[in-house]
Amino acid sequence: MTNTERAGTGDSPPSGTPAIIVGVDGSESSVNALREARRLAEALGSPLQSVAVWQQSHSMYDFYESETGWTPEESVAKLLRDTAQAAFGDDRPNGFTMTILQGAPTRSLIRHSAGAEMLVLGSRGHGGFTGLLLGSVSSACVAHALCPVLIVHNRDQIATDRTAPTAH
Repeated sequence: MTNTERAGTGDSPPSGTPAIIVGVDGSESSVNALREARRLAEALGSPLQSVAVWQQSHSMYDFYESETGWTPEESVAKLLRDTAQAAFGDDRPNGFTMTILQGAPTRSLIRHSAGAEMLVLGSRGHGGFTGLLLGSVSSACVAHALCPVLIVHNRDQIATDRTAPTAH
């Protein structure tokens, strides 16, 4: 686990207070989840932790090494910063941290949920089928997380899904 950045000003929640964890992947859904989690964290006096997970690829291209020294962690750290910027602008909440986990996204988020106040996820991220209201990571976390889970739906997408014609 890598704690990439601590942000916020003023009073932070007391040390040892369970955090509200938000799984982010850079999608609009995860930006909305981060905004909603902020509202809850402030109401509950909990720290807020944004978490991104990356998994080592297992392909023939794994042997390629960047001449610039680029690492996957750098890309994920940028994703975390960009998502926080999209959600909060320059007004980051007190007690806000960003963390990178390596491993399978579902398994990593479930393990990381132990001891958390809540796990907050967008209804679907960059993968999957656009007609689904709940993605595979969200579904698995709802079933197996070690804390309460909140799924934040993208209201615009739900409205579009409900009005789109369906094939029978």
